[in-house]
Amino acid sequence: MKNIYRKFILKIFQSALMSFIILHIIPYIRFNFYYSDFRGWKYKRGYRLLEAGDIIVTKDKWKLTSYLIPGEFTHASLCLDKSPNSEFEIAEMTHTNFTKSTFYDLCREATRVRIIRCNDWDKYYIKNIIVPTCKSFKDVCYDTCFELGVKALYCSELIVQCDLEKRLIVNYEDIVGLGIPYISPTGISKAKNVKIIWDSDQEIKSKIN
Repeated sequence: MKNIYRKFILKIFQSALMSFIILHIIPYIRFNFYYSDFRGWKYKRGYRLLEAGDIIVTKDKWKLTSYLIPGEFTHASLCLDKSPNSEFEIAEMTHTNFTKSTFYDLCREATRVRIIRCNDWDKYYIKNIIVPTCKSFKDVCYDTCFELGVKALYCSELIVQCDLEKRLIVNYEDIVGLGIPYISPTGISKAKNVKIIWDSDQEIKSKIN
C-alpha cells in the first residue's frame, strides 16, 4: 500500500500541472502583506563572516513553502565569490532556474538565515572544483520532480552536485515521501562535517549606550 501511495505521489510531481504550480504559483504565496522583518544590522553581521564556498540555508516563515517543505530550513544556496567586482555572489536554484544572487537578496526574502561551512572543503577544492562546477550549471532548469541528477536541479541538490568528490556528508533520507533519495536544505544544515558560522536567529542587537 505504501509503495502504491509513493508511486501515486511521484506521478503527481512528474505531471505538467504540478510543474506549473511549483514554478508559477507556490513561490508567490506569502501569508503576510508586510515587509520581511530581517533587519540591516543582521545582514551586515552575517556578510562580514561570509566566504566563498559557504552554504547558506534560509527560511521565510510566512511563505507557503515553509508549510510544504519539512524541516528547519526550506532553501539552500552556495556562495561562489565575495569580491565587490563580481557580477554575483550566490548561486541558487529557484523557480526562475539557475539564479545569480547576492547575500542581500537572500536576506530580504527570509526571516532566518544560517551560514554553514564544510570542514572538508579546503580553499583549493572550493576554487578549482566547487565554484567552476557550480557555474557550469548556469543553463540548468529547476527540478520540479526532485530526482537526483544534473539534467535538472533543485536548490539543495545544486550543493551536492557541485561536490564532485562527495566530501559533504549528508543524509539522503526520503523525508518528502516520494520513494526516491532526496537531499533537503535541513539535511545539508545537519551534515556531519559542517560547522555553523552564523545564524540570524542567534543574533542579539547590541544596546546603544
